[in-house]
Amino acid sequence: MYNLLVIASILGCAWLGFQRGFRVAVTAALEWLACLMTGIVLHETIADHLHAGLQFVAGDLVPQRWIIVIVFASLSWGGLAALRWLFHRDDEEGDGDEDDDEGLDDRIGGAVAGGIGGIALAGGALVTISMIPLLSGWKPIGSGMLFDPGSLVLRAAAPLVGDGHEGRSLVIHGEPTSKASRRSAGLASEPWLDMDADARPSESDRYSDVDESGTFTKDLYYTDVDGDGVRRVGLIDKYAAGCWDSNLNRDDRPRPVEKKPEPPKPAAAKPEPAKPEAPAETVPQKPEPTIPPETSPGPEPAVDGATPPKEPQDAGVAADQAADSSPSVSMSASISFSRRVMVLACTPSNFAARALWPRVT
Repeated sequence: MYNLLVIASILGCAWLGFQRGFRVAVTAALEWLACLMTGIVLHETIADHLHAGLQFVAGDLVPQRWIIVIVFASLSWGGLAALRWLFHRDDEEGDGDEDDDEGLDDRIGGAVAGGIGGIALAGGALVTISMIPLLSGWKPIGSGMLFDPGSLVLRAAAPLVGDGHEGRSLVIHGEPTSKASRRSAGLASEPWLDMDADARPSESDRYSDVDESGTFTKDLYYTDVDGDGVRRVGLIDKYAAGCWDSNLNRDDRPRPVEKKPEPPKPAAAKPEPAKPEAPAETVPQKPEPTIPPETSPGPEPAVDGATPPKEPQDAGVAADQAADSSPSVSMSASISFSRRVMVLACTPSNFAARALWPRVT
């Protein structure tokens, strides 16, 4: 619907400029622009003072939103009507026939000037409609229009209002966005109007897309230029949300306290996998040499081939050995014992024989 309003305003003013000529079209466009800029620049200041005075005298008899509409309409539309009545009431309404002294170039220039004036006229009308409280569901949505002259005329007033920051007017654009990494940045939300009265932003509520993300931003970090901890809302934000009074929500709040990052804990050492134990090497054991049993030394060899005599043994010792021997003594032991007895018996004779042997030989 508002797209048709914009098109009709531009074409209608261009046609009037073509009919009246360049001078008349330019004069009318400049007068309207002057009245519109006056209303944009001064309406907030005048409305605030007027609301404070009325509140002091009569309380909340007149709401603030209606005071804003009345002041802006009086400065813009009322100013244009006053100028036209004071300076152009004696002007001819225009002849029906085209004069020969007005060339085609003058008419084309009048059409161009009239078209520019038509853009300003449509922009002023959209701004005024967005201020009216009763038209909450019929207010223009600039992002949904083919061409939005309302935001255009508001931006055009930025050089006139001053109070800028980094080349941007705080009155028109509000305090700019910032990064969350800056500690001086404030925290708020994008301006939004509670259309369904549920006290929280939803899809049915209108809002101003400050960061141009296409969605509502709940945590909006901004540059707090004046250091008051409250984001300053610009006229473009109010126009986009359709609310020009204090009912425009922005959810200003202090930044959350950032916890210092804890030092990283040392990583737990991973247990190394148990290595398979190598099989124990079996050392071959050397066989211990077997020591042969000691044998009693044998009898001394006989001299000159003769059998050496055995040591004499006492008869009592021999008898004791015989008594200590077990009954199961072998036959060879008995024979050995007999021989020893015979040797002992023959010992004197043996010695006598050896004594006499050299003599015989």
